[in-house]
Amino acid sequence: MLNQANPAQTLTFPVKKRKYSIRAIFWIVALLLAAIQGWANRYTLSSEDVISYLDIGDAYLRGDWNNTINGYWSPLYPWLLALTTSILKPSTYWEFPVVKLVNILIYLFTIGCFDLFLRELILYYSQKTSQDSNHKYLTIPEWVWLISGYTLFLWSSLKWTPIYSDAPDMCVAGIFYLACWIVLRLQTRAASWFNFISLGVVLGFGYLAKAAMFPLALVFLLVASFSGSDRRQTLSRVLVSFLIFTIIVSPFIAALSISKSRFTFGDNGKLNYVFYVNPGGYIIPDHHWQGELPGSGTPKHPTRKIFDDPQVFEFATPLIGTYPIWYDPSYWYEGLKVKFNLKKQIILLKRNAINYIKLFLGWLLFVYLVLICTSGRFLLSVKALRENWILLLSAAAGLGMYMLVTDIEWANLKLQPSTRYIAPFIVILFAGVFSSLRLPDFLKWKKLIAGITIVVATIVGCNLSVQASQDLVTLSQPVEHVHWQIASVVQSLGIQPGDKVAVFADEYEGINPHVFWARLARVKIVAEIPDGNSFWDKPDFVRSEVLKTISKTGAKIILHLPKSKNPDYLPTDGWVKISNTGYYAHLLQE
Repeated sequence: MLNQANPAQTLTFPVKKRKYSIRAIFWIVALLLAAIQGWANRYTLSSEDVISYLDIGDAYLRGDWNNTINGYWSPLYPWLLALTTSILKPSTYWEFPVVKLVNILIYLFTIGCFDLFLRELILYYSQKTSQDSNHKYLTIPEWVWLISGYTLFLWSSLKWTPIYSDAPDMCVAGIFYLACWIVLRLQTRAASWFNFISLGVVLGFGYLAKAAMFPLALVFLLVASFSGSDRRQTLSRVLVSFLIFTIIVSPFIAALSISKSRFTFGDNGKLNYVFYVNPGGYIIPDHHWQGELPGSGTPKHPTRKIFDDPQVFEFATPLIGTYPIWYDPSYWYEGLKVKFNLKKQIILLKRNAINYIKLFLGWLLFVYLVLICTSGRFLLSVKALRENWILLLSAAAGLGMYMLVTDIEWANLKLQPSTRYIAPFIVILFAGVFSSLRLPDFLKWKKLIAGITIVVATIVGCNLSVQASQDLVTLSQPVEHVHWQIASVVQSLGIQPGDKVAVFADEYEGINPHVFWARLARVKIVAEIPDGNSFWDKPDFVRSEVLKTISKTGAKIILHLPKSKNPDYLPTDGWVKISNTGYYAHLLQE
């Protein structure tokens, strides 16, 4: 007699197959979209920030330890850039595409971290709903969690923290997801030593990725201290987590504190507060602070003003790098006084609250309230929401931190969106809120949840497809490596690696474009004219005197990129147009 198949086993296989199929499709789509986005932007870097990261990475490779300790830029991203370039040894032409490769590798790491978190979230949700035997709930199917979770991840990663944003924020996102995975494991499984040790390691590397993770690490340790039934045992293990975290972060913090002659784990928050909150609005400039604003302090080592009208600044020493004033901004702002201002703090909080509502919070609250108010399970859902505090607190801490010290709207750049700061916190907030839903176990609710999932996935998929199609159009056309072309022309004019140069520092969409070709030419920008118009408005003899003054800094050439393709002035008298790049160059006489 033949053995009859077990119905449970028969059903399990298709379910597992469907689950693995969803994951496989997600990984393929995620990698494909990232590759298209990265390759379409392979010759473009998002801001001056990444030039500093590359320069710091070079310092590590040279063993130039004095110049690796930085009060503004964290070390993990430079390490990853340095490791990759040391292995691949790209030519200058391929250096920028290698940065995109690093971003994609970090993105793959982040996918893996999120996948771990999502699996644990599904288990956590299943345990929570099954523990309440007094009420019968709709169990949201696993395929709904997978599709909605991966959809939200793709949006947050490719729209809010895109591959073309050359910053450590994607790395921070991966580490944040990993930390959330661990604290969920402390709830769903035994509070083992492995989980606590892992948490300490993850939080330590989180700080090395970005100083903002330092206060968030304390939040995670607080959350972890409430896991397990044996309070004394849990606290002892949390102390081990903290000890491991301290061991990992202490060498960098100690070196940084010694270099600054004061205890500090980074000056990012301090400078952001001054730029965005008080006095805010970049009243204190992010370049060439001279202590002009009364009460703001006196700079200990400002950049040197070498010409008054037009203003010209020199900054050849003591910092190294392609663009010394951005190699370590905290150095140039030593002596800056930070003053709390309640009124301006409230203004910033209101601005950021409005941005949060427009960006995600409005939709989140609307959908959540509609679902729980129409389900007849309002109080049960609210109770479950409170029980999800471990996720909500972690997300709220990150969102609140940036809400206090960063103007999300003001900080936005075209290629480096400010949403990169808060993207992972939004994802975890959504996870914490929607895993608290307690809906009636009726067919209409099953259909509604399935329908919402499919509609949202379709909308996001269409949006990402449009972006990918635009990138494919870009790829179908010849893409010139403009920065490499400029670097090549500069070298053909006799400028050698290590030489000093000067620039007109007019910003384009918040970015100084000269740092990119200067990095590829391996030259050092040592002087700049912040406002090009103030130079061209002057008589010929004044312009000549300015160039003579700049030449005394050791700069051998000065480059200018007019803001308009057809400027009112046309650089002549020694100015050379660099092909069709829009740049002009002028050799300087010593």
